[in-house]
Amino acid sequence: MLRKLRKTTLHQPLERLLTVRARQALDLAEQEARAQGHDRVTADHLLTGLARLDEGVAVMTLNSLGVDLGATRPRAISADLVRLTEAARREAAGLGHRYVGTEHLLLGLLHEDGTESLGVGLQQARDQIIKVLHGDVL
Repeated sequence: MLRKLRKTTLHQPLERLLTVRARQALDLAEQEARAQGHDRVTADHLLTGLARLDEGVAVMTLNSLGVDLGATRPRAISADLVRLTEAARREAAGLGHRYVGTEHLLLGLLHEDGTESLGVGLQQARDQIIKVLHGDVL
């Protein structure tokens, strides 16, 4: 069953998999890129989009780990959105999820160089996301 879920998540068009909040975060990232005069959306813009969204599993996870998205700015993370969303899709599939939410976008971000200044490792974030999803974090 899990194998089928992974296959479904990996082969569906991304637009069908995105949650409402993930879509909002991506829209905010695009707005941020345009406001800065950039022609492509990068991981930096997505991090700003998540911070502006100020809700969702990614934000709850980072807050519970003591990361203040408003105050923390990693060094430039120039990974493009396509690479990042593919990493997010793989993370969702790996967790057995049929959707791509803000938590998966965060995990996709953590695959990139420069995110170590957030003070959160990839596995630490994965573990905390599972806790948040199960309601184990206040």
